[in-house]
Amino acid sequence: MQTVRYIITGGPGSGKSTLLDALGKRGYRCFEEVSRRLIKEQARLANGIMPWNDLPAFAGLAVDAMVEQYHISCEAGGVCFFDRAIPDVFGYLKNSDIAVPVKYRKLLMGCCFQQDVFILPPWSDIFEQDSERPQTYEESVSLYRALCDAYLECGFRLHHVPKGSVEKRVECIVSLVAG
Repeated sequence: MQTVRYIITGGPGSGKSTLLDALGKRGYRCFEEVSRRLIKEQARLANGIMPWNDLPAFAGLAVDAMVEQYHISCEAGGVCFFDRAIPDVFGYLKNSDIAVPVKYRKLLMGCCFQQDVFILPPWSDIFEQDSERPQTYEESVSLYRALCDAYLECGFRLHHVPKGSVEKRVECIVSLVAG
């Protein structure tokens, strides 16, 4: 069975992880956000690399983990959803006025994602900061804009998932995937 890969993106605290959990409960293969996992792992190290201290180095870790996820998905078959992908790293770097390494663009070209990307808008009502998400709501909005630009620059089509219940958001995505 062919693997069909969709990306779900958006600024921090927009409901991506909750949405992916719901898609997983519907039987879809979902891949977690690598950045949150990496932040937890790096926090346990004496000299851990954190995005707010060394974004370029953290971006390298994130891209490597995203490529690994992509390769794992090759065995999955069917429809898969990713909580962020390599163009997210482009957005984060550009939002901090850091050039995107050519290597990252080449790695993205080696990945076969659907051109339709689901993006969740900033949503102050559900936004929460935590140890892996120290950004303010205003920073989340800025990152959202940078992500929109990054995905469009990479040739993806953005589908804005409206605010609403998790079930309505799931239906929005499933209807596009099925149709």
